[in-house]
This record gives sequence, structure tokens and C-alpha cells, in this order.
Amino acid sequence: MPSCSVLLGLLVLLEGVLAYALPLQAVSEKLKESHESIATDLGLTQLEINRDPLFDFIIRTINTSCQRKEDMQLMNATLDVYLQVFSHVRHHHGNHLLDRLSEPKRTEVIKHLAKLENKTKELKSRLICQNENIENALSELERIKVDDPMVQKKALAQFLQIYQAASAVAESNAASAK
Repeated sequence: MPSCSVLLGLLVLLEGVLAYALPLQAVSEKLKESHESIATDLGLTQLEINRDPLFDFIIRTINTSCQRKEDMQLMNATLDVYLQVFSHVRHHHGNHLLDRLSEPKRTEVIKHLAKLENKTKELKSRLICQNENIENALSELERIKVDDPMVQKKALAQFLQIYQAASAVAESNAASAK
């Protein structure tokens, strides 16, 4: 069974994971409020909890990776851990993280954990969908008949558009590696 400090660290780092996986504006105020409420009620802002963040290596790996598919696999695995933590905290009684809370606070924290769990599941399903879209696009690229003159014309006509998109991706990857 993970220690309380490990579970607390996981909860604190959820905000970072969600912030990375979602564009900043996609992290709703309600989600932030739920996380802040849990952090306050469980004392997640204490230095001893945040001293050695549990998932720093995940963030470093993603920031230095040029492989989007690998990023998604890593984020999916990380979100799986969070789903397990949420389930463990919400459904286990006795020698439990929430035992020190009053019943009203415990109920409130469980409600907020359920919100975080649902948002994490939604995010996970979007990551899976994006991964499938990439795999479909790669399959499409493999089927292009590069020896067909009409295909060659279409490709050349779109070259600048594709080159610009590839440059933006390369720039984004270079910026995140700094």
C-alpha cells in the first residue's frame, strides 16, 4: 500500500499533469477549485510533500522528447496511476488518508476527488482518440502512391503549407527542449 506522502504527492502533481496535457485555458476554474480544496483540506502544500515531486522524471522526459506518440503513452500511463490513486483514496476505509478529516470535510474531499477522476478519464479518452488519429494518418501516408503524376502534382501544390506546418512542429519541439 502506498504511503500517505506518496498519495499526497500524486494529488499535488495532478495539476501539473493536467496543465501539461491540456492547453492552459482547458483547465477549468471548477477543476482548479476542486484541486485547491483538496490541497487545502489535506495539507498538500507542505514543503515535505513537494520537496521531491514524484513525477518530475515524467515532465522532464516529455519536455525532451520529440515523439508525440511516446508523450501520449507516457501521459496515459501517468493518468492511469492517478485513476488508481483516486480510487484508492475514495474507496478504502481504515488506516486511510481521509480518516483525520471530519465527516463533512471527508465528504467534500471525496466529491472533489470524483470530479478530478472524471476529468482525468475524459482527458485520457481524448489522448487515446488523438493517438488513434495519428495512427490513421500514418496509415494514410503509407497508402499514398508517390509514383502517380496526379498525386505528385497535389503534393507539390501543398508543399508550402505542409512545410510551414512541419516548421511549426519543429519549432515547438525545440522550444520545449530548452
